[in-house]
Amino acid sequence: MLSNDAIIVRDLTKKYCGNVALNGVSFSVRRGEVVGLIGPNGAGKSSILKILAGLISGTSGSVTVNGISVAENVMRAKQQISFMPENNPLPDHLRVGEYLRFRAELKGVPSRKIRANAEKVMRLCDLYHEARYRMIGTLSKGYRQRIGIADALLGDIGIVILDEPTIGLDPHQIVGVRKTIDSNRGTRTILISSHILSELETVCDSFMIINHGNIVAAGTMDSLANEVRDENFFFAKICGDKCAVRDTLEHNGARIISFEWLPHSGECAVKFYLPRDAYRPLLLKIVNSENLLLKKIGNVELSLEEIFLHSTRRCRESDISCEP
Repeated sequence: MLSNDAIIVRDLTKKYCGNVALNGVSFSVRRGEVVGLIGPNGAGKSSILKILAGLISGTSGSVTVNGISVAENVMRAKQQISFMPENNPLPDHLRVGEYLRFRAELKGVPSRKIRANAEKVMRLCDLYHEARYRMIGTLSKGYRQRIGIADALLGDIGIVILDEPTIGLDPHQIVGVRKTIDSNRGTRTILISSHILSELETVCDSFMIINHGNIVAAGTMDSLANEVRDENFFFAKICGDKCAVRDTLEHNGARIISFEWLPHSGECAVKFYLPRDAYRPLLLKIVNSENLLLKKIGNVELSLEEIFLHSTRRCRESDISCEP
């Protein structure tokens, strides 16, 4: 019986000429989950993806995909994964449809299903009407990216790895990629590496943050936010005179970080730091004021970018504190 985890990585280390790229990394990815892998340049993301795809081997540790050890049976493991690299190599001399049919054959799609399968992924990636007969060498970066994604979705391969899939795409094309990933959610396990954090935040179920070869945080947006949320950092929307709102906050211990007047609603949107013991007195002051109306107040919701910056900064500070 197969495990509920499509990918299991345990104590994975990778060294290049003595330099440590991955330092005992462990994680797992559940079947049907869409997971974002993020980290600064040089953090170890590409090493993880290439080891999973069987393109390079780890120095130590274990990696299994659909229960198959990549180190012990690399050819069988490769059959479990479809990998789109960041710099997607494509043959300029083939037409899009020809190339995808060729790739479907290489991936073991039955001959009677090759044409239909290639057509399906071209439609999914918005290539069918505009590009299926065009030579790949004449196409823009955006089209070439979509060909790479279409290639990754060929066949019935259960694990799909996408490295920077939306580089070079315009906003409409990015929305198309998002819809394509959503249409495969639950049926395929998808691991995405990208620097466009706002896109990952929209499409992924959970995230792994890597820095200096270590997984420094992992989980859903809610769980990651709970780990780094500052309990003294608040957001509020208050109706009333701008000066009165600012004075009330500052006179009750708030340190204002941002203050925005919203003229269409007559509200002030404010982010501020406030000691916990000052929260209730401030709340009572605003509620009992005749000139102010509190519309919303609570802790600031963090974006994936803010969580990423906090997690990688925390890792760096930890590294510095351990230096002799």
